[in-house]
Amino acid sequence: MGLLAVIIIVGLGALGVFIWRQSKGKSRWGLGPLAGIHCPRCGTRLPAIRKPSSTEEMLWGGWTCPNCGCKVDKYGQETTPS
Repeated sequence: MGLLAVIIIVGLGALGVFIWRQSKGKSRWGLGPLAGIHCPRCGTRLPAIRKPSSTEEMLWGGWTCPNCGCKVDKYGQETTPS
């Protein structure tokens, strides 16, 4: 195995650990849950395939509830408009 292969494997492992830690801490760099998200205000299930209503939603994930208009982050928590 060459040096390049070792560097790639170590780099991918470090990236995996970084994403895991960010997800655990619910950071914007983490991954949201794969299961369905519900609106924290009205309980409406938010669609898996989403249409972002802002640039922030497009870049970092999240939804705007079609029922009540609540802004929800990718972890299912209500956010304040920025």
